[in-house]
Amino acid sequence: MKKIYIFIIIVCLFLLTSCWNYTDIDNMRFVSGVAIDYDEVKGEYIVTSEVVKLIKGGEKFGSALFQSRGETVFDGVRDTVIKNARRLYWGHAKVIILSKDITSKRLISILDYTSRDAEFRDNIWIVVSNEKTADSILENTFEDRQEIASFHIDNILKSEKNISTYHAVPAWKFIEKIYDKSTAQTLPIVSISEKNGEKIPKIGGQAIFRGGKIIGTLDEMETRAYLWVIDELKGGVLTVKTNIEGSLTEVTMELFNNKTKLQPKKVDNRIVMKIDVESDYGIGEISGEVNVIEKSARKTLKRDIENHIKKQIEDVIKKAQKEYESDIFGFGMKIKDKMPDEWKKIEPYWLEIFKNIEIEINVNVNIRSSALTSEPIKVKY
Repeated sequence: MKKIYIFIIIVCLFLLTSCWNYTDIDNMRFVSGVAIDYDEVKGEYIVTSEVVKLIKGGEKFGSALFQSRGETVFDGVRDTVIKNARRLYWGHAKVIILSKDITSKRLISILDYTSRDAEFRDNIWIVVSNEKTADSILENTFEDRQEIASFHIDNILKSEKNISTYHAVPAWKFIEKIYDKSTAQTLPIVSISEKNGEKIPKIGGQAIFRGGKIIGTLDEMETRAYLWVIDELKGGVLTVKTNIEGSLTEVTMELFNNKTKLQPKKVDNRIVMKIDVESDYGIGEISGEVNVIEKSARKTLKRDIENHIKKQIEDVIKKAQKEYESDIFGFGMKIKDKMPDEWKKIEPYWLEIFKNIEIEINVNVNIRSSALTSEPIKVKY
């Protein structure tokens, strides 16, 4: 027995000596995010990495930018390492920013690299630059480099439910569905905005992908309607004009809860997509002195909100059908799930059917509260 213990100890001495891929932290750069562009003239990827660094005597974190080129994204990243003599660590990277002219073949190459590299987290965000290049988002925001742009974008994307003008998509989800021929995918759009004299990243709207290529965009209002349809609207505010007693009043509503149900049905040998929306709102602000709280006025307000929501949903569906000819809502997948036999018949022709599919929209709004005041504030002169 004693010999067995000695043998085990000897084996452990060889197996448990150290980590096989240990790298000293001083020899690494921690990447917070990356922007990827493509130079058509030279046929090269331009990779701009935002790296976390200590500033102000090591009391605060800031960032530095490193740019390199290569025939592939991997080649560009490797070139950064060669130039800086330090390995890039991607385990804390929050966002990948793509230029809006990335084509299908190049997008697949980028996704393949990021999903194949073990250090990239599968929940890293992917966004599309609305500026001329992707690197301008990193280069032209927080110019003093005392803020980390990628972390700022990450925080915005995590706040989706409070804003509802974009739809954050993690890499794993986008990669999983990009190959689905029946459904088009979307990614949020990032641009440069100026606030208090400082340029900062702003997220708003969605880029639409079909076959791995950007074919169009949705603005912020259209994106909110898109979120209604796909049941991803979790919060935000809605401003509606309502006509009460001949007076046009602007009322801002805050969304508390929303539930959207998609239900395909067969009507006279054709498929109709039924969309039922149930939303709970509270009155956040009333622009005027008309009392929209009392019973009859509240009924009018409810009707106007429902019509407003219905119109927005109709408009974004029509745009997807007629302008982009792309099912961004997952109608096809819902038919496949609820009517599998019917789906087998129409799948080869789905995109053509989608362009003309009939939509039935039902909206029900519940006005739950008026915050702390029951009536609008009236000013006496």
